[in-house]
Amino acid sequence: MDTSAKLDVALRKDTVERKKQQGARCLGKQRDGQFALSVGVPNACFSAAQLRALADIVERYARVGHLSTAQSMVLLGIEGQDYTQARRAVLEAGFQIRSVGRDVFHVKCCPGADYSPFGLQRTFAMVAHLEETFRALPTPQKFKIALSGCPNCCANTRLAEFGIHAAMNGWKIFVGGKMGFAPTVARELAGPVAADQVPQYLAAVLRSYRALAEPNERLSRTMERIGFDVFKGAVEECLHLPYEDLAAAARQSRLALEQEEVIGLRDAGKSRSAASIPAPG
Repeated sequence: MDTSAKLDVALRKDTVERKKQQGARCLGKQRDGQFALSVGVPNACFSAAQLRALADIVERYARVGHLSTAQSMVLLGIEGQDYTQARRAVLEAGFQIRSVGRDVFHVKCCPGADYSPFGLQRTFAMVAHLEETFRALPTPQKFKIALSGCPNCCANTRLAEFGIHAAMNGWKIFVGGKMGFAPTVARELAGPVAADQVPQYLAAVLRSYRALAEPNERLSRTMERIGFDVFKGAVEECLHLPYEDLAAAARQSRLALEQEEVIGLRDAGKSRSAASIPAPG
């Protein structure tokens, strides 16, 4: 079995350059010369109607759908001239267009106490609130969130920038984890805390990260550079602050993502300008 492949140097260079730019980013051009979309729904829970709609979208526009480790469906093999229509179909079917750029990602989660025999806390309402409030907020580098509703680390809560892990009497908060080329295990920041405090901690972590990070710096590197105790102190100083400013910036970024004002679309065939595409209802 030959699994070797020749590196596409030009495509890799172009992708690396796109990754350096700020804000939301779509997957863009792939090695087969076609385009890809990362789509999903909050909580990674699909209705039968959504699955049927997704099957129709794959059949019409893509070569195949790939389930990613981040609980997204990646639509592969989209022709450039079909890209805009594929995006529109995804949004009309009730799915998110997911960014892979320098912003807050969607929340990776497990089913929690609503379904798991080991569940200690319910997860779905928490995930929906965090995504509605913070998803797509611009950050110095990618910012991943993971949430586990049982004692197990099934959602990789220790390998995300912000990990939320259920306990008998609330939630433990972990920060500074990551996967990638050199994985880093997150450190415990607080807990157990009440459910209502989780968004406050996330807002404080985001505010501190945005203020203290150097350009293109993952949270793990920021914490390593300034020290965990210094970062923790900055977070604690921000805990009392309201976070409507962060939520507003996240809403604006999501709107840009849905209206194609994002990195990775310039080569996608005859993609129309954002001004010609109304916001989804």
